[in-house]
Amino acid sequence: MKAGDKGHVGKENKKHVESIWAKEVKSNGGRSLNAIIGSSPIPAFIIGKDHLVIFWNKALEELSGISAQEVVGTDQQWRAFYKSKRPCMADLLIDNLHDAVPQWYEGKYIKSKLIDEAYEATDFFPELGAKGKWLRFTAAVIRDSDQETVASIETLEDITEAKIAEAALLRAHENLESKVKDRTRELAKANKALKETTDHLSLILESLPIVSYTCTADGYFRTTFVNNSIQDITGYTPQQFTKDPFFWQEHIHPDDRDDVLAELEMVNLKGTYRFEYRFQAADGSYRWFSDHRRLITTTKPTRHYIIGAWQDITEERRIRREGELRLQQMIQSHKLTALGEVVTGVAHEINNPVSFIANNIPLLEEMWSTVEPILASNGASHPDWSDRGVSYVEVCDNMKEIIEEFKIASLRIKRVIAGLKEFARADETAPMKTVKISEVINGVLIIVGAQIRKTVSRIDQYIDQNLPPIPGHFQKIEQVIANLLINAHQSVPADRKGKITITARYLSHHKAIVIEIEDNGNGMDKDILDHIFEPFFTTRRDMEGTGLGLSISYGLVKEHHGVIGVLSRPGIGSRFSVYLPVNGDKLMDIRPAILCIDNDTGYLNNIMMQFVDAAEWNYRPDTEVDDIVAYLEDHPEVDVVLSEINLPSLSGWELAKRIKERFPLIFVVLYSADQAALTPEDEEIPRPDYVLKKPFSMMQLQTWIREAGRQRL
Repeated sequence: MKAGDKGHVGKENKKHVESIWAKEVKSNGGRSLNAIIGSSPIPAFIIGKDHLVIFWNKALEELSGISAQEVVGTDQQWRAFYKSKRPCMADLLIDNLHDAVPQWYEGKYIKSKLIDEAYEATDFFPELGAKGKWLRFTAAVIRDSDQETVASIETLEDITEAKIAEAALLRAHENLESKVKDRTRELAKANKALKETTDHLSLILESLPIVSYTCTADGYFRTTFVNNSIQDITGYTPQQFTKDPFFWQEHIHPDDRDDVLAELEMVNLKGTYRFEYRFQAADGSYRWFSDHRRLITTTKPTRHYIIGAWQDITEERRIRREGELRLQQMIQSHKLTALGEVVTGVAHEINNPVSFIANNIPLLEEMWSTVEPILASNGASHPDWSDRGVSYVEVCDNMKEIIEEFKIASLRIKRVIAGLKEFARADETAPMKTVKISEVINGVLIIVGAQIRKTVSRIDQYIDQNLPPIPGHFQKIEQVIANLLINAHQSVPADRKGKITITARYLSHHKAIVIEIEDNGNGMDKDILDHIFEPFFTTRRDMEGTGLGLSISYGLVKEHHGVIGVLSRPGIGSRFSVYLPVNGDKLMDIRPAILCIDNDTGYLNNIMMQFVDAAEWNYRPDTEVDDIVAYLEDHPEVDVVLSEINLPSLSGWELAKRIKERFPLIFVVLYSADQAALTPEDEEIPRPDYVLKKPFSMMQLQTWIREAGRQRL
């Protein structure tokens, strides 16, 4: 028989059954119905198209206290459930009033998943019994062979005890949740009750955001019980934990396993212990677990056991680490703000006496010019000169030098004070105007280009000529770019072929223009980068550097609601990035990012869990190296790239080569589980910073990245 034939027969059987029911209702007056459902323990009644009761079984008589004789042939079926007359569910269906169901049973009904045109509902009926009853009831129409409605049936189930149990269970759950929050104190009080009511409490624990478990305390720590919540978090069933005695241990991250197993011994010594570690889920990713254990002692030491709770704190740790990053940014911002307030006061206090000195130097010079010829004519040969151990000529020469040095020193102090005021000044009230960045850069090169070319042989420009204009102050942005260009050329040693690259492009995802000035100079280490934007910090103190250029630039960029950042590697060079919002009405929020590339989603999740600033590359089978390079162009905040070598559509070695050629300052790490892939076929291609055998230590990788130095934004 074909599949279609089976379906046809099924439909014919359904019609046949419906026809039988229809005939019973029409012709037999319910005699056969009594044989079919009359003795059923399920309360039920049937009404005809005229709403008169056709059938009222024994179970319903017992439930309602109303006999069949009282209601059969009447339309008083409502008496069993309500004080006053109103339609039952069966009444609505016999009249095909499906739209009226929500009016009478709002929030209490659903459409049946088993029977077409049938409804299921749950409600409380205070008139039933001494204290009322909860009923779950189902209503459906009965049709004849011609699909005509001939009757409606309603079945009922007394679920009062289940509802009472459910309410008790909910109260117990809320009580237990409160106890769990108090952890150690409340758990100690609940141990005896937990042991005596394990089966009951395990039902409640299923809905808590923790995984409760028990294990042995014999040194092997075999898991003996895990509640079902573990499957929602890890994808593993409780049976996998209890069946394999080493299942839990084998899924702890290799970098954490030895420490965790060593710390487990502390549970038997201290009685309670809490630690955190990474646990591998079924999809290959790792989740951070907070593991709280308590030793339960019995009269027999050999029967001691441990109860515990696992809590997934992956998101909590991510938020915590992100908060730490934001805190560091806030500290740096507040530090510079505080410095601004200090230098404002210092500049004010110094300015007055310095102005007094500077104003009196011309007077001193004039007085000396007047006195000197008088001394020459009347006192040059005076004997007191020799008695004092000094000659007239020495005094004259020294006095001229001293006055000249006074001039130079006062001018330098004035420049420092001007720089301090520039750094610490509040935003000026002068309105911003529309500024074209390409014009600003061209103007700067006209001013400082000749000076820069003394040490730099190449100035490459990649300026998008279609950049949108931004609101700002032309001269202030010009000053920032000039400061950065001068710093760049001063960082290039005399014996090196200097190169400066200037780029400017629009970043749609930031709605900002980024201006980058990159050099191949000496670069800076992490300690210098930590203070690079602080006033008076300079590495060229012996060359009369004041340390105010970058701090002033920082203030000017901030005034434009922008962000200034620096990425530098010793011996390779530095790149300063200035982000200026196209709509400059609010401050930008840009942070360094790590780009992670891998087609193994499980391992990729493991890596990304270690770095709160990780940016996932959605790898596709048709991904090419150019796609990733384009992503880095559009995301200059990325300063680290981690990539698998064996990717389906490209080679990690080719990717590293392209990145190092275009972005020499980006920190690149390649890795693979394939030992042969760890060595490139072409030994002359640019090498990444590290090549790692997978799996590798995430803690070690974090250390390397930290030591290399991240981008300061």
